[in-house]
Amino acid sequence: MKAVVYKGPKNVEIEEVKKPEIEKLTDVIIKVTSSGICGSDLHLYDGHGPDGLGTILGHEPMGVVEEVGNAIELVKPGDRVVMPFNVACGSCLNCIRV
Repeated sequence: MKAVVYKGPKNVEIEEVKKPEIEKLTDVIIKVTSSGICGSDLHLYDGHGPDGLGTILGHEPMGVVEEVGNAIELVKPGDRVVMPFNVACGSCLNCIRV
C-alpha cells in the first residue's frame, strides 16, 4: 500500500509500505479513502519536534473497515468510519460517562 512518509524537514515521499495486520484483539484495519493533515503533522514537516524519520503522516483518516480483532463489537467489515485525532476507546471511564 502507499503512504506519505516523513524523510526530514520539508521532505516527504510517497512510498510502498507493508499492509497492516491484526496484532491485538482490539485492532481494526481500515482501508483509507481520504486523510487530513493535522497541525501535528505540519510541526513535524517543518522540523519541529522529535526525530520522526520514517513516520507515516495523515493520522485523521476516513475509510472502510476491512478487518477487526475478536474483541471489537462496535464496528464490522464494510462499515464506513471517521477517525478524528481524539479517538475514543468506548470502554474507559471517560467514554462510559458520556
